[in-house]
Amino acid sequence: AKFTNDTSGQIQKANTQELIQSPSEISAQTGRVVIKTAGKIKIIPIASILYLEAADDYVKVVTAEGGFLKNKTMAYFEKTLPGSMFSRTHRSYIVNVQEITRIEPYEKDNHLAILRSGFKVPVSQSGYGRLKMVLGL
Repeated sequence: AKFTNDTSGQIQKANTQELIQSPSEISAQTGRVVIKTAGKIKIIPIASILYLEAADDYVKVVTAEGGFLKNKTMAYFEKTLPGSMFSRTHRSYIVNVQEITRIEPYEKDNHLAILRSGFKVPVSQSGYGRLKMVLGL
């Protein structure tokens, strides 16, 4: 018995569709973010996320491999990602606190979080307060 391309294509499509719809609900429990990129599905373990950045209607999930856009809000990620590991440092940024090597003063009441990768993430005044709580300072 040989499967026709039609049937296997449809089965594959149905499974893929399920995958695309369900990850948002389970990402926190499973410790990964699932992103559809160029027709492929990219699975990113949350531990490998360096930071997240707001980008219009999307959130850019930045890893060592590069940035991937997810059609979700910053508020969604703030709620779903573990608060012990991620902190919203700025209106447009959520950072993986394990990646921070130092925090430097930067203009007025703002700071910069310097990540191991060399990335610099802005930290607002309220973000600094949240970050200090997560870091236990």
